[in-house]
Amino acid sequence: HCLVGATLKELLEPVGIEVRTEVPVLSQSPKADIILLQRKAGRTEEQRLLMADGLLDLDVAQILADVKVTQSLNERVFAKAYRYDDSYLEYAKLELHQLRTVIISSITPQRSLLKSCLFQPIGMNGVYENHPIFGRTLRLILPNQLDNHARNAPLKCFASRIEERRKAFETLEMVGFPHVSESFNAVVTGLRSNFMKNSLGHLDNAGLTPDSVMLVGRRMLEATLDVMSDERLCAIPKLERLFAQKAQDIRREEAASMLLKLMRRKFGQTPDW
Repeated sequence: HCLVGATLKELLEPVGIEVRTEVPVLSQSPKADIILLQRKAGRTEEQRLLMADGLLDLDVAQILADVKVTQSLNERVFAKAYRYDDSYLEYAKLELHQLRTVIISSITPQRSLLKSCLFQPIGMNGVYENHPIFGRTLRLILPNQLDNHARNAPLKCFASRIEERRKAFETLEMVGFPHVSESFNAVVTGLRSNFMKNSLGHLDNAGLTPDSVMLVGRRMLEATLDVMSDERLCAIPKLERLFAQKAQDIRREEAASMLLKLMRRKFGQTPDW
């Protein structure tokens, strides 16, 4: 869930959605794979372009996402999600209409489980809801079934089916989001390096962290740019935006410095613009 959280953090925080992976939901409870998405302001067009199906339409202040990457769904997972929802409402002092709880499951559950737990499709591929229990409705997002749109690609990177992951990484490579940072590109590149040669099951023992994935991604990006021909380098659609992007934190300043060095190595002195 920390890798999912890091991906969403680098993607969404530049457009005003805070992403947290250390979220207190139950007192004296085992570690929960929870991500909290919190809007800092009203919904914007930039957010609509980047938020996946199942998250995009939730007009609430906070979204509590219970992430299951290597664990299969069962009745206990759903029961815990209700407990997290109820406990966090009390902890954060929120009203019912301010929070929605979502389960994101890399592994697609059996249809019989969805039927027995009263989950029904709601009109978006890969998105389900169950009948309200005690006035609360759980939403379920299945990356394997999400449409292959750019906004869904960051979540589909964590799909259990390797073909769906391949589609997601190819989409992210082709489509240039206007507001993503160099750090997001580094995370995606690092994920691709790990996820396209291994099953998601290896994550339990791989010891991967957001920092280690991002480091691998940065090294791969730098090596790729260093050996790329001048013609291909000039054809990268994201390059102009990466240069024009203002440094909002130290990581972006480091990214700009790295890109400038690579460009000077290829073309010599760069103009002020």
